[in-house]
Amino acid sequence: MTVGQKIRFFRDLRGYTQAELGEMVGLPGDRIRQYETNVRTPKPDKLREIADALDVDVAAISYVDIGDDEHIMQIIFELEDQYRVHMQKIDGKAVLVFDDMDKDNSVINTYLNFWYDKRQAFALGNGNEERAKEYISWRGRFGSNEKAFEEGIKKKIDAVYGKGVEKLTKAKAKHCVTTSDLTRIICKLTPDLLIGTTTKTDPYTKKVSQGFIFDAVKLQDQELYSEDFAQFLYELEYFKKLGCDWNSMIEYTGSDIKIIYYIPVSSFSVVTSMVDDWINYTAKKAFYSVLAKEDFESRFEADLQAHTANIKEEIESRGK
Repeated sequence: MTVGQKIRFFRDLRGYTQAELGEMVGLPGDRIRQYETNVRTPKPDKLREIADALDVDVAAISYVDIGDDEHIMQIIFELEDQYRVHMQKIDGKAVLVFDDMDKDNSVINTYLNFWYDKRQAFALGNGNEERAKEYISWRGRFGSNEKAFEEGIKKKIDAVYGKGVEKLTKAKAKHCVTTSDLTRIICKLTPDLLIGTTTKTDPYTKKVSQGFIFDAVKLQDQELYSEDFAQFLYELEYFKKLGCDWNSMIEYTGSDIKIIYYIPVSSFSVVTSMVDDWINYTAKKAFYSVLAKEDFESRFEADLQAHTANIKEEIESRGK
């Protein structure tokens, strides 16, 4: 649909006349008619005002050039190149598949699972017109709704751990000095809270971030409160004071919710590597003999000491 068609679509959905919508954005109704018939195109700032009046994201009423069927195929080919999307035949139907295991697809997979769940919840196709309108309205604010979903989870985690971090701050608790110190704290979170590690490369700056993946559902449970995780968050706040702007993101698979904390210090790869070794060890620990456990843990500690680095120096030397 064109921008004008989308404006009319959501205006009709809200039950506004052209004059009413125009009054809401400081324009005559005739100008809205011109927008809807594509005689004129709203400027970006006015388009945002119209989106706000219609209670949708700007993206929902922006123009997306799809074109004809051949053009659609070219879009699919771009998805194949950028997201490694491929086509499968399931029960005789052509289905586009995004690889759930591809870490580069984590954001789009979260979006797709979020969409799938909401579509199922609204149960389209049951003849309920009101529910169909609710779904379309939700879709019109997809970006805002998804962001609210992620922020809601982060706030719940903060509600559980905020006081713990504040307590450590007020007590001026000691921070990790070396990467070995940080590794030990993170390793304590396996296997209950820590799921795994990952890395992310910024497509523009090419800077590498080390990511640590946690079970976001368990982190929201006050009964599973972990002082070690509070210490981890306390360290992240310290990193920020040193100029390291870490960030977090939510990954939703439909069956679980994960939160990934990314630390943009490429040399912290030693932490990621050691944590991976510990995760693999704890997964198989039950099958190891007493001597095998002692041997691994002894070698692990030796490796920690051999590959340790000063955290403050590593953060301050980034990009130099």
